[in-house]
Amino acid sequence: MTTSPIVRVKSPGRICLFGEHQDYLGLPVIATAIDRYIKFQGQLTTDPFMTINMPDIDAVRKVNLEDQFKVLEPRDYIASTIRVLRREGLKFHTGCELTYLGNIPYKAGASSSSAIIVGLLKTLLKLYSLDDKYDSHAIALLAYQAEVLEHGELGGMMDHYSISLGNVIHIDTVTYEVQQLGNSLEGLIISNSLIPKEILEVHGRIRPSIERAISILKQNDPEFKLAQVQVEEIDEYCKYLPESLIPIFYATITNHEFTRQALEHFKQDSVDLKQIGILMNQHHERLRDYLQITVPKINLMINRAIEVGAMGAKINGSGGGGTIAILAPGRVKEVCAALEKVGAMSYPVKVDQGARYE
Repeated sequence: MTTSPIVRVKSPGRICLFGEHQDYLGLPVIATAIDRYIKFQGQLTTDPFMTINMPDIDAVRKVNLEDQFKVLEPRDYIASTIRVLRREGLKFHTGCELTYLGNIPYKAGASSSSAIIVGLLKTLLKLYSLDDKYDSHAIALLAYQAEVLEHGELGGMMDHYSISLGNVIHIDTVTYEVQQLGNSLEGLIISNSLIPKEILEVHGRIRPSIERAISILKQNDPEFKLAQVQVEEIDEYCKYLPESLIPIFYATITNHEFTRQALEHFKQDSVDLKQIGILMNQHHERLRDYLQITVPKINLMINRAIEVGAMGAKINGSGGGGTIAILAPGRVKEVCAALEKVGAMSYPVKVDQGARYE
């Protein structure tokens, strides 16, 4: 039996424009929330359970709110969210019934999991009258704890901040200071390869490699700081690295530089989309050739998008499949049609204002 008004929340997906595999290294990123959503509806009930209806996958889960979840199942983000909220002092004095569904591509690098967690947090905080204590930054931090820290995973905070705060933003991933760079981006497309991304395999390969490179360089120079390395210094540092680590180190430093250059363009009164597109292409080349996180279909999609007039395109997310992000002002229909011919599903998208109550 329900006992409270209905709470409704919409939580957007996100595109990483610059900074793939950078945020967990303390390097900055530029990302944007997009108008594809996970939508929540919630209401308190008189029973002691949390019932979660998931019509997209034709599933229902009933959670005993007395369960402490001392052991988490892998990627059980509902349980980890409950653990995080308990630490924040939330008392589940009664049960609730939730329903969520959405149109963010699943397992595709568009952050559907993070959108679910941010949406779940906002819904529960509102239902249990704690929403006034948490702004968008605080919710992003809680979501990061629930998705990454509770499960001992390897990601960073980019997804949670992008979704919670919205718009095009630059995130300093050391201080988590956020700069708003705009609320629109003409010609933005997300295209799904329909090949599920391999986040654990890719993170498990790349992150330890760059961390090993950092460790080696710190042995030679205890004051070494990754964020301070300039492109022209790469060759000097590579003298200390085994050959196997040089491509990943090179990609990390040059991608950091592309993010810096993109930030300067976004700060201008009129953003030069052509230059943003060029930098996106350069960023993707490093991800493809040096980090090797793409697959043949992703490469085909990007090549085809550029051939029919896109200014820039790159893989979106950790890699191994998933989606690509495309910047194609004035050529959206042509790009979407070309990608449909190679078996991709494409969606013109707009910059979104972030997770919110409806």
